[in-house]
Amino acid sequence: VRHVRSVQPSLTFTYFNMDDPQLGGTTPDRIALRRAIGMGFNTPDFIRVMYHNQARPANQLLPPHVEGHDASLPAKAPYDPAAARALLDRFGYKDRDGDGWREMPDGKPFVLVHSSLPDSWSREADTLWLKSMEAIGIRMNVQQQTFSELLNLSLNGKLPMFNLGYRPLAPSGYEILQTLWGKSTHDTNRSRFRLPAYDAAYEKFVATPDAPERVALARKMSELAAAYVPMTLHTHGIANVLVQQAAVALANAPGDERRRE
Repeated sequence: VRHVRSVQPSLTFTYFNMDDPQLGGTTPDRIALRRAIGMGFNTPDFIRVMYHNQARPANQLLPPHVEGHDASLPAKAPYDPAAARALLDRFGYKDRDGDGWREMPDGKPFVLVHSSLPDSWSREADTLWLKSMEAIGIRMNVQQQTFSELLNLSLNGKLPMFNLGYRPLAPSGYEILQTLWGKSTHDTNRSRFRLPAYDAAYEKFVATPDAPERVALARKMSELAAAYVPMTLHTHGIANVLVQQAAVALANAPGDERRRE
């Protein structure tokens, strides 16, 4: 029996609502806030605790084993709480009243609302979110609802942020890239991200055959997503399979031999 371990063509992420009054927008302070939240989330602990190390940090929109994935990019988590705190300070998200929590640049209270499911797995993940945000001075409030309720709120632009995942159904993985295409409907583009440069790259990607040019287009979309931060990436999953060599040999044997067995 042989153990085969390989990275899955899957992606988990947290999207940000680009129309949200506190998190949304493309001004430098809002981009900095979303980037700091992503840098502040403890992805290594998330992988260790929630996936028992059966995942790796997501480093691009397209996961391994789909067309457009750039295998040359290192798998490195963006986790850097010190840099996150410095970024928040620089753009005015500071603790002005000394209570240990940051306020908005205009001095108004800031509470990051995170939506989640009422199950044990989600509660454990929520604990990691709460600890991660506390470490960078952001007060977080977790609101639990059923998945159908959360999807409905998401569709109507009522969730500031929400965790999701995708597994491509097509070799190109275009479904993942489509989640940030400005012309997608809100049930696909739940972040409500709209950027002409991204749209142009996506439309060229779907019309380009599998070649280095397609990889370059996918890389450009990942770079644009990293620059504007409509989502923060978490993991590419890892699959584990046990293969029995005798069974493989039997499956490959001629028909008469299989019947004798």
